[in-house]
Amino acid sequence: MTILNLSQMNLSDVFEPTVIPAGTEVKLRIINIIEGTNAKGNAYIMPFFECQEEPYMKEFGQYMELPNSEMDAKRLNRSKLELTNFFNAFDIDASGDINLEEVKGREGWAILGIGKDKEDQPVNKINKFIFNF
Repeated sequence: MTILNLSQMNLSDVFEPTVIPAGTEVKLRIINIIEGTNAKGNAYIMPFFECQEEPYMKEFGQYMELPNSEMDAKRLNRSKLELTNFFNAFDIDASGDINLEEVKGREGWAILGIGKDKEDQPVNKINKFIFNF
């Protein structure tokens, strides 16, 4: 039997993660990136970010549907533009295969917005990726 003793640990100094105000420009770090297919069978990626300079900020993800033949011209352009801006902001070479494990830890800049998560709680989202050519 294992006994856990936390009596010497101060658990009273915890904080509830929060969202950063919309319009704030922050340096983000990719902590994970997943890929999958949505309910329609279309592929997507979803990078998850943290802001090391804001220790109380909630980690958050950004859903990005990959370009596909079901998209009209406007959605296709928006999808390609978002991916291109993401790759540029985090200095990811998209000219060949992208190893998603190697993307973890990369840093880049973005202007944040506020959206809602699955539980209808406020969470940050990317309004605009920032990059230098």
